[in-house]
Amino acid sequence: MRARLGQPLLALLAAFALLMASAPLASAQDESSEGSSAGATRASKPKASLPDIEDEVMCPVCGTLLSLAAEAPQANDQRKLIRRLIDQGLTKEEIKDRLVEEFGPEVLATPDTKGFDLAAWIVPGLAIVLVGGAIIVGLRRWRRTGDGDEPPPASKLDSEDAKRLEEDLARYEL
Repeated sequence: MRARLGQPLLALLAAFALLMASAPLASAQDESSEGSSAGATRASKPKASLPDIEDEVMCPVCGTLLSLAAEAPQANDQRKLIRRLIDQGLTKEEIKDRLVEEFGPEVLATPDTKGFDLAAWIVPGLAIVLVGGAIIVGLRRWRRTGDGDEPPPASKLDSEDAKRLEEDLARYEL
């Protein structure tokens, strides 16, 4: 029975590991396909929009999403730059690359999927899996110890303790 209970958890861990391993591969494949299609015309690429880019870019001064940075002067300047780049016909990725060149990698709202930044994607997922596993193990142990509905056997009192108990109960008339 114990082997059957562990199989779903093992399958869940294996699926999560497979998912986490495929994320960097998919990212690398996207990057290589972008590089091979560099000769394609800009007309075939989708046009970027300010709201779409604002959701993925941070204001370098206040550290919030650009879409949430209401009227900060730096945010307005950044929006003007993005509009100019959109008018030049740059794609969303090209605009984000230009913003990284000008403001640094901190301007992007999501961490990179390479190197140390990959930990920002993996660590929370692993933490969720570990906490879930700990909860499952704890519930199984708790359930196992709670199987006996019988109270523990009462210990026998010697005659002196029984006499004292009877006197105390009689005194309080319980």
